[in-house]
Amino acid sequence: MPKVKTKKILIIKTNNKMKTMYVVTSGSYSDYGIDAIFDTKELAQKFIDSFKGNSYNEFNGIEEFILNPNELDLKANRKPFSLRMDVKGNVTEIEQSSSAYGHKYGLEISFTYKKDYMNIKCYADDDIHAVKIANEKRTQILALNRWGENNPLLGH
Repeated sequence: MPKVKTKKILIIKTNNKMKTMYVVTSGSYSDYGIDAIFDTKELAQKFIDSFKGNSYNEFNGIEEFILNPNELDLKANRKPFSLRMDVKGNVTEIEQSSSAYGHKYGLEISFTYKKDYMNIKCYADDDIHAVKIANEKRTQILALNRWGENNPLLGH
């Protein structure tokens, strides 16, 4: 059986005002490339399906990406911050982030293994603004009695 080239769909998803683009790609490493871009998942799938039966094409799955993530924060010249706060609102660590890891959607909240600290990644004007954002989220989480839970503000 001959080697097959791989194809994959790359998705940029729409949530609220975020725009989704559906990108069909093929190859890997230095052979990786974009074959087509669509505004609906259905059309991207029809593109893939149109090649069924062709032994040259094999599709791997779907990846999701947001077009213009953090657009409002970036336009406001805010910077990405990471900080750690305890249940009482004491900040133990804060830094302007040097890595995009965890800053995909503007605000990400997680907890340490023992759930004694909340980790927040957010965009802010400065470290004082980042602490204010974190403290507002801490207060909301405590009011909902969801300290230590995954996605503590999901749906709120």
